[in-house]
Parts: sequence; structure tokens; C-alpha cells
Amino acid sequence: MKNKMLWVGSVIILILSVICFVVFGVGTELIRAVTGEGNGISFGKYNGKDIVLAPGTDFANAVQNYTNYYQRQGQELDQSAYFYIYSYAFNNAVQSAAYKDAVKKSGYKPSAAEISRVMLPYFLNADGKYDPKLYSQISNADKESLKSDISKQLVWQRFSDDNFGSSKKLGDYEFFGLKSSEKETSFLASLNEEKRSFDTVSFDKAAYPESEIKKFGSDNLDLFTSYSLSMITVKEEAQAKKLAGQLANNEITFDDAVSEYSEKYYTDGNGKVKENFAYQVKENLANTEDFSKIDSLAKDALSEVIKTNNGYSIYKCTGDKTAANIEDSATVDAVKKYITTNESKKIEDYFIAKANDFVAKAKADGFESAAKASDVEVVSIPAFPLNYGNASIADTLNSSEAKAYASASTNEDFLKKAFTMKLNDISEPMVMNNYVTVFQLKGIQNDKATEDSTSKVKIEVIDYDQSGAQSALLSSSKVENNVADVYFNKFLSK
Repeated sequence: MKNKMLWVGSVIILILSVICFVVFGVGTELIRAVTGEGNGISFGKYNGKDIVLAPGTDFANAVQNYTNYYQRQGQELDQSAYFYIYSYAFNNAVQSAAYKDAVKKSGYKPSAAEISRVMLPYFLNADGKYDPKLYSQISNADKESLKSDISKQLVWQRFSDDNFGSSKKLGDYEFFGLKSSEKETSFLASLNEEKRSFDTVSFDKAAYPESEIKKFGSDNLDLFTSYSLSMITVKEEAQAKKLAGQLANNEITFDDAVSEYSEKYYTDGNGKVKENFAYQVKENLANTEDFSKIDSLAKDALSEVIKTNNGYSIYKCTGDKTAANIEDSATVDAVKKYITTNESKKIEDYFIAKANDFVAKAKADGFESAAKASDVEVVSIPAFPLNYGNASIADTLNSSEAKAYASASTNEDFLKKAFTMKLNDISEPMVMNNYVTVFQLKGIQNDKATEDSTSKVKIEVIDYDQSGAQSALLSSSKVENNVADVYFNKFLSK
């Protein structure tokens, strides 16, 4: 029984939190260990009152409870975990303070009868009957502590029930909580009434064929000529011109100028240009016309001062330029990177053309047959309702198999098309993330809302109310949150 009492502590139910606030008080030793003194430390304020980590405070109790919760979940208690523990505990302490204030203003105070009713289950025997011997085994101090903790619990419960509802009913009438319109609830429940399922095929733009890459590279070989260059870059034009004069007069070496003055925006630590294909060198220039001044440099020659995107630069040719060899794998990789970054529309157009061919075959020979002929896999999307953003209040679009549709729930073009198609209609090609997709409406499922589904909607609405209330409270001007500053600058510095 003693263990049960220790476990119970102060049973403060945090309705807006995932975790029940079952207190295992934080002792003076812990407070002194982390603060250097036993009288606590403030992590912020609510409504001008400090949220203090000190023995017996709601904040300290919450810290211990979250710590215990993490341990029960088998999570490692490292610095990151403890930061989240203190953050969550602070939020709960703010909620506790706010709810106490609200209930206090209402004039509500738990009666002795209410407290006794909640205490009773702690003193039941194995047969479920009250056992006065169990009650007598507990010290008066522990009994008073339990009464105090239960009183706090009831304050929390009063605020939660009044604002968010409870399971207590008289027939169909709900005693507590914000009342929502029956029409609103019916509308939300009806979101699940019509669901649609689809067959899909997707063309991955990452699979752009090497033959197309080589063709582009062959047609644009000059872009992939590689240069042996070093450069000096400084922020001010006057400084660049001064360095150019000193280099011309042999007052400083190029290497020393790199070491002493150059910003390494485009180079390694020694001033060597890292991205040295022609198109990459051009991309660094403020005016691409200046590229000819670099292209024409003889070995060991220096350029005039050239404006680049991050300042003013002087280039040095350190070796012969090398023409691109489209059969070289490094060149092919460079061309692919260029197309992906600078000519992505070319890749998209290629796969849209393939998808259009697929659509024509599918309309003529069927979706499955066209997929085989096009060497693509048919992936099905289970029935889902029109639910923008996969809100939890309705069933969601499951894209676990159809990777191309990972963000489809927020794609308005997709949703408009998907929910205006007729059965067996085939869509036109649609770009979705890194894919070009085609989908066919395979089924329309109509289910009337049931009492159970409507009840679930009511629970979801309560969850939204709770979440909104928590967000509003924690973003209030009454809250001063110093958790990060205290944790990182005071705790971790110990």
C-alpha cells in the first residue's frame, strides 16, 4: 500500500497533454544538484508569477513525471531528452497555473465529499470493498497529502470538463463541455461517406535515361569543358584592384594573396576553384560576358578584376583546359547534375511524353495492358475521402505504396480531378513531386455515417479544441518562456 501511495502522489490529470501528471515529487537534492542551491530556480513566468523548479512545485513534479515516462518507454535520457522534458514540464506548469486561476475566479472549490469519493478506490480490498484497515495503515500526513493532490486533480478536471467535455451523460445529454452544432457534427461525419480508390502508374524523373543525358551533353559540350583555375575574391573592388597592382609589380605572390586576403567562396583553402566546368565558372560571374576573359587566359596568366556574385575576383590559369568527353562517367554525372538543376523542364517534358503515350495505350487497351507495354508498375491507392491535408477528423489518403502521392492530400489539382472523375476515367499526366503520374478511378464507395463514426468525430473535435486552447495559452503574452536559456546556460554549464 505504501508503494501505491508513492506512485499516486498528486494525481493531476493534464487534459491537454498526452501524459497523465502522476507526481513523484522532486527532492531538494535534485534541485541543489542542478541549481547549486535548494530554493529553486525560475524557468519563466505565467501572468507575472515565476514557474519555479523547487521541491513540491507543479513544475518540479512534471519534470520528474516526464523523466519517469521516458524511462518507462526505454528512451535514453541524454541532454536532448532532458531539454524536451523541461520544455514539456514548463508547458504543463503554465497550464496548471492558468487553469487554477480560471477555476479560482469561478469560485469552485472541491468539497470534502468529492475528495472522499475520489479517495475511496485507494482503500478497496481484493473484493472491491472499502477496507478500514488499509485506511488506518496510512499516516495522517500521507492522507492529508493525498487529499491535497486529489483537490488539485479535481480543479484540473473541473476546468477540463467545463471546457472540453467528459464522458458523463444523462441519456444523450452531455453534462459538460463546449456544445457543437449537430449539423456541424453531421457535416464532419459525412466527410467519410464518399471514398474513391485509384490505380496509378508513375514515371520517376530520377530515372532519366543515360542516352538522353549523353545526347544533351554531345549537343552542349562547351558547357562541360573543365578549367584549371585559382582565384582571389575580396568584397571591395578597390581592394581587388590594389591586389591586382601588387601582383603585377611582384609585390605579393598569388598564393600569399589567397592566404591573406581571399574569401573562399568558390575555392578550397589554397584558392583552387572547386567547381570548374565552364557552366559552373559562368554561374559565379555577375556578368557572363566576362567568361571570355577567363577562357582566353594562357597558363600562369592572371585576369583583370572581374565582378563575381560575392565580390570582386582575380583568376589565375594554372593549366590547360580539358574538352569534355561524353563517354567519361564523370562527365555524364556532370551533365546529369546540370540538366537536373538547370534544365529540369527537359526531364519533365520527356516523362510527360511517355505518360501521354501510356494514356493513349490505356484508353485503347486498358490500364493493366498499357502498364505492361510501358514497363511500369500499377500501384493501387485504397479508398479515401476528400480530405485536404489528411486531417485526423476523417479517413486519410494512404500513399505508403504509391510514393509519388506522398503529398497528394495537399495537391488541389489532384484532388479536384480525383473527385470529379467518372468511374474508370483515366487522368491526363500530372506532375507530383519527382514523378509524372497517371491515375484511373477504380471505385466509388458510399457509406452512411453511423452513430459510432459520429461519436468519433465528436472526440476529434474535442481534441482540436484542446490543441487550440493549448496553443493559444502557450503563445499568450502572459507566458515568459526561458527554458532554453536556463537549461543551456545554467544547467549544462554546471
